[in-house]
Amino acid sequence: MSPQLKHYGVTARIVKEAFEESGYEVVFQFFPWKRTILMSEQGLVDASFPWSRKPEREKHHLYSKPVGEYGYVFFHQKNRSFQWNTLKDLHDMTIGGTNSYNYGEEFITAAKNGYFLIEWVHSDEINWRKLLAGRIDLFPSDVEAGYAKLRDIFPDEKADRITHHPHPLKPLTPMHVLFSKEKPENQERLERFNQGIKKLISDGRFEQYLMESRQGKYRLITEDIREEGL
Repeated sequence: MSPQLKHYGVTARIVKEAFEESGYEVVFQFFPWKRTILMSEQGLVDASFPWSRKPEREKHHLYSKPVGEYGYVFFHQKNRSFQWNTLKDLHDMTIGGTNSYNYGEEFITAAKNGYFLIEWVHSDEINWRKLLAGRIDLFPSDVEAGYAKLRDIFPDEKADRITHHPHPLKPLTPMHVLFSKEKPENQERLERFNQGIKKLISDGRFEQYLMESRQGKYRLITEDIREEGL
């Protein structure tokens, strides 16, 4: 999600169209995370997104149905197909890791126990280049952010050689729109928005937009940004 993406990114497009299905017009404003959640708590905005569930947020907000998920999956070259259910299944793999990232205790323990070979570097970009060059077999990254970064680095013909395995490294975290409890009308808005999300899922637009994003169709080149006044 960014003001420098078409439709402000895939999650913003999903949220906007779900509201429109419910009869609402959407105006987006972008603020730093801390300011956004504070404004939402105080009812200075009608809703904000995307947020995961946390007890301190639930005190002040109503949660929508999920508008997306984030979490780590394994990216790999399309010509390197494999299946896995537990980390022991990756015994013949070389995996790239980025220093300071939290891949989970289970992953770290498996690496220490030698279930697979891990090569640590200091940036995602190095790992993406190693993956494309065949120097590592797998690279764990957030599914949506991973595709976005991949297409920022490489031209489409190279980025198209990479895909991901759907089985997550850790359970994926649902992301929601938060409706401020300071707005009495937000209960009705929430219910209507949730119906809009159901409509996007049932007619296939939800999955279509995700696929478009992973194919790089929401990226703006410099000329596009200039035309849209961003």
